[in-house]
Amino acid sequence: MTGTQAKFFRSFSRVELQTLSFVIFTGFFLVSVTLLVLSAGHFVPFPSLGSWLSPRASLLTRAGENDTNNQNVDLRSKPLCDTSDRRADICDMEGDIRIQASSSSIFYVTSSIRNSATELQGTWKIKPHPRKGDRPAMSGVTEMSVGYLSAKQEAPKCDINSTVPAIIFATGGYMGNFFHEVSDSIIPLYISSHKFDGEVQFLISEMLPWWMAKYELLLKKLTHHEIINFNKDAMVRCYPRVIVGITFHKDMGIDPARSGGVTMFDFGRFIRSTYSLERETATKLQGANPEKRPRLLIIARSRTRRFTNVDEIARMVGWQGFEPVVAEMKKNQSLAEFARLVNSCDAILGVHGAGLTNLIFLPTNAVVIQVVPLGGMDNFCYADYGVPTLEMKMKYLQYGIGVMESSLVDRYGITDPVVINPKSVQAQKEGWRNWTLIYFFNQDVKLDVARFSSFLTHAHELLRE
Repeated sequence: MTGTQAKFFRSFSRVELQTLSFVIFTGFFLVSVTLLVLSAGHFVPFPSLGSWLSPRASLLTRAGENDTNNQNVDLRSKPLCDTSDRRADICDMEGDIRIQASSSSIFYVTSSIRNSATELQGTWKIKPHPRKGDRPAMSGVTEMSVGYLSAKQEAPKCDINSTVPAIIFATGGYMGNFFHEVSDSIIPLYISSHKFDGEVQFLISEMLPWWMAKYELLLKKLTHHEIINFNKDAMVRCYPRVIVGITFHKDMGIDPARSGGVTMFDFGRFIRSTYSLERETATKLQGANPEKRPRLLIIARSRTRRFTNVDEIARMVGWQGFEPVVAEMKKNQSLAEFARLVNSCDAILGVHGAGLTNLIFLPTNAVVIQVVPLGGMDNFCYADYGVPTLEMKMKYLQYGIGVMESSLVDRYGITDPVVINPKSVQAQKEGWRNWTLIYFFNQDVKLDVARFSSFLTHAHELLRE
């Protein structure tokens, strides 16, 4: 800076410098506003002043905007599919929805107004079965494409127009295991469809003929419309609303907070209504020697985790004041027939396994006794059957077997880590696989009836409450 320049700046007082700064700022602001007004016809979006203000000021600004505009923004920004759940991806869309099963595609046809926003949303690849992340279970499930189709694009013409919503789901996975049929399929389907009171159409991929026959009564209760085989459908079907996938909350359970207040107790009533089961409540014992003995169903598994002394157990059950009923659903037996047998009982006894899933047919206040084999599986046995039992307003008892009641003692010896330290098996390489093979598929139970008798006494007492 030269001496002349220094003298020039020093010649200004502090007030004069402030005045000069203000004039320069004001001039810059006016020039900027003028340029913006002149270029309004090709204005490029820029962060608004509101975005630099406090969150509260920003909210106040948005609150004064036109309600219709707010609704349009919400519709445009809302994705068709929710892929955040760990077990199931769900797409739920309303409007002009077209299903082209031949290409495994579901199109949401949008208006021209929404093109620019919706084109950014992309396409979702969905497998409509609630075992997300389970590769063996999901490997055979059809992957479907869900996405937007703008009015500028050529939409497939509707062969059939429907006025009711549609739900698309798959019956793949572990169907054939009664627990998974109910937990992965029936309960999620109930959660997803009961609110429509039958006015909904099902499109099923991986449709299994035996599954359809087995659950025919239940399906007819949930939908009053023709059920479509998704994989063999050549039509383009159009609906006002389509849901792809069925909602899963937890194994053998419903979360009322996520279902609008619907509970497992409601599901139990739905099951009893579907299969015309006569008994709503279990026998309530009165007096020291009731005339009618309560019936106790012993689930006699024929393969893994079976009782090896069923006859002895049945005798003990009789001595404890129950009428023993020994049964397991036969391969060609109808579900409705076995449901009636279960519903005629006041208690059920079984080793952890799919057979205990039949508790859904029991009357309210019945008693469920789960026998837990060796393996350190107490917690998830309780989660699988204890929790749903209580949520359906029944009574629950859990019996953990002793070492000498397991067939693993004969195979490995009483001092082997397999018998005395199951956690050590899980800690090994491929521990979970080996653990499953040992404790689930290669273990039977010889119940110590003397040790177990106190549980039967307790069950008898629970039926007096």
